[in-house]
Amino acid sequence: MAQNDPCWLAPGARPHVAAMLRAIAPSAGALDAKLAALLKRGGYDAGQAHGLMAITPAAASRRRTLDGFFRQVEENGRLLATLQVTPDQVKEVLLAFRKLVAPVLKGRFGPAGEQLQLATDFAVYRAFYEVREREVRLLESAARQAEEQERRRIGRELHDEAGQSLLLLRLELEMLEREAPQELRPRLAAARGTTETIVAELRRIVSALSPAVLERLGLAAALRHLTDRFHNAYPGAMRTAIALPPAPLPLGLQEVVYRVAQESLNNVAKHSRASRVNVSVRAADKKIRARISDNGIGFSAEAAGRRPMSFGLAGMRERAELLGGTLAVRSAPGMGTVVILDLPVLSDPQGLENRPHATSCRVGT
Repeated sequence: MAQNDPCWLAPGARPHVAAMLRAIAPSAGALDAKLAALLKRGGYDAGQAHGLMAITPAAASRRRTLDGFFRQVEENGRLLATLQVTPDQVKEVLLAFRKLVAPVLKGRFGPAGEQLQLATDFAVYRAFYEVREREVRLLESAARQAEEQERRRIGRELHDEAGQSLLLLRLELEMLEREAPQELRPRLAAARGTTETIVAELRRIVSALSPAVLERLGLAAALRHLTDRFHNAYPGAMRTAIALPPAPLPLGLQEVVYRVAQESLNNVAKHSRASRVNVSVRAADKKIRARISDNGIGFSAEAAGRRPMSFGLAGMRERAELLGGTLAVRSAPGMGTVVILDLPVLSDPQGLENRPHATSCRVGT
């Protein structure tokens, strides 16, 4: 590929395409008028027609460079995607334009016209993909938000209804135990102990569903509460380092950091057999980094990612990507495990508005 050839044109095609566009330029206005009439008869509205007319060879003939035209194609391709014009409809319009321009070119520049058509199709399809990918990410983010809201709702109902009822039951059992005949007291004491166990388990479930401390006191306090509970239940050395900005972080970001730490510690408790666990969450350069490591038995991260039931790792990675972040899992058998989460601190709570488009392979100007 020549240094100045855009990657979507075949090598050496640029001079021939440029010559074709110079031949089209004097008739560009008349061709636009004919195409506008066709689009109007075809039922396209003004916005759709504007986007379609910006990606034709007539539009290319007005640009100083081919690369500038392809940038225009991508921009208008994204516009057309949001206006619900399909790539097939775009291709039909471009083919209609080729029929309109045929009398102007008089049989010349056939290969150049095909090259420009293919390159434009490629740029349009990529723009459509970017828009649809972003829409999918927005839907995934909305689904995650709905999931968190449902978790909070279920957690509140369990706490307010089942939790309070169990506490009342425990109190009544305690009162009955005091008043009951001696031979019944051991059985009532056992029932009261069972109730207390259920209350403790219910509190654990409520905390896992919706960490109320996260909403009340913020991420730092919620993480300390999480690591304290883990340290009390897990027989191993625990080191925690949390350094977060005083300003409140977006709730969505807090939830992702908390859930990743929670899932990582759950995996440590279930699988690692570690004697040391380190949890570090720090903020620097408009980024939050969470690092959870252990010296346990480790595993093959690549093999685990291919397992159909590896929802924990997949879920953590999805949560990170939805906010424009990354999640890396480093592990090997006998070498322990390190989970590293990096999230940008964006003003956009979804973390999607400032997400860059797919990297283009443009060369030259």
